[in-house]
Amino acid sequence: MPNYVIDLFSGAGGLTEGFAREGFDIIAHIEKDPWACETLRTRVCYHWLKEYGRLDVYNRYLRSTRSVYRNADLKEEIIYNLFPELGELATSRVLNKTFGNPDQNPDSVSAANAINDIHNIARQNGVQRISAVIGGPPCQAYSLIGRGRMKEQAAEDDRNFLFRYYLEIVREFQPKLFVFENVPGILSAQNKELFPAICEEFDNIGYGFIAGINESDQDNIIDCQQYGVYQTRRRLILFGYRKADYPQDFTYPEFDQFVEHLDEPANANNALSDLPPLQPGQGADFWYGEYTSQNELSQYQLMMRDGSPGVLNHFARPHRNSDLEIYRRQIEASRRGEKISYSQLPESLQFHKNSDKKVFEDRFRVHGSEEIPHTIVAHISKDGHYNIHPDLNQLRSLTVREAARIQSFPDNYFFEGPRTAQFVQVGNAVPPLLSRIIARAVATRLDNPAGAANV
Repeated sequence: MPNYVIDLFSGAGGLTEGFAREGFDIIAHIEKDPWACETLRTRVCYHWLKEYGRLDVYNRYLRSTRSVYRNADLKEEIIYNLFPELGELATSRVLNKTFGNPDQNPDSVSAANAINDIHNIARQNGVQRISAVIGGPPCQAYSLIGRGRMKEQAAEDDRNFLFRYYLEIVREFQPKLFVFENVPGILSAQNKELFPAICEEFDNIGYGFIAGINESDQDNIIDCQQYGVYQTRRRLILFGYRKADYPQDFTYPEFDQFVEHLDEPANANNALSDLPPLQPGQGADFWYGEYTSQNELSQYQLMMRDGSPGVLNHFARPHRNSDLEIYRRQIEASRRGEKISYSQLPESLQFHKNSDKKVFEDRFRVHGSEEIPHTIVAHISKDGHYNIHPDLNQLRSLTVREAARIQSFPDNYFFEGPRTAQFVQVGNAVPPLLSRIIARAVATRLDNPAGAANV
């Protein structure tokens, strides 16, 4: 019997992808962003068509994409008209819903409404039992970066309490396990009071909540680069378990046993160097074309290319001449193993007031060729200054595809919507390579009620 999963706050499906690849059946996604939902539907199509040996149809759709305004019609024309049952599956299982109080915001959905929708999906698909709930409530309000930007508003932000919608769905469906992915800032939010409060609320409904193998929660913060992702990205992977299903002490899984390390440096060069070179303003937001690189591919590049007909979402945004000069200086410094802070730039390239300069000290940053790429965040949708490509000949910021590569999305993962929406989806995602490790860990614990450490 398959393990059925509910995916909350799904984003573009980075966490979902690992579970789908490990054989879990995700019966419902709930996501507020309409473009992320369209991306999720496209990925549902990919996995279904792969299972039935019809990836030729998926690849035909990819090659036909040209305009953000036509892609939905193309999906209908190329995929759904050929496989109506897939159209029903993709549209019914991906719910474009925003959690909130419908009395205050008529566009939002209560936990009770969402629960009713999920029950309907489960009945339609003959699902009797949910094995796991996965997801991570939006983290801006209690991430360190987010709190810095929001200041005093952070304590009042409703997003601090979105976990309660998660909790209500766990309470209703009683999964054996849930996975709650989040930023390290959750541990220190609200004077370190938020996280213990979350743990207590889950305990009240019969669930233990564990942050890792170490006694101190701070010591359980992981860096994704340890788990095969070519990126420095610090996260907490919290496991919840139904105490009735785990009569012994639940042991947090050792992720190391599920990692497939590649025998090469996890640097930007090995992640990106095979993608077609672009000048600012060149490329395509949807289907770009076939691979062109004739050079020997890194192991990571081979992994990312596997099963992809070509290059997607590969457009280089245009830049001002002044920014290009800053990029040039930063790339040259990166090659020397150095970094130029904002205040070290010539005054002719400093456009912010003296009082603002400290905020912008680290605004321009290169993903150095021989360095592990730094964290991709949603701010990449605003500008590319913190994500400069290492190639001096290209002199630009990263494309959506390059950011997705760093996030470990396979090349056949297609991001729907305008370029800004694509960048947000990539920046907010869980790296799929990490999510696959999490899925493997969940599978072992579902198969082993005792939660033994030696599984």
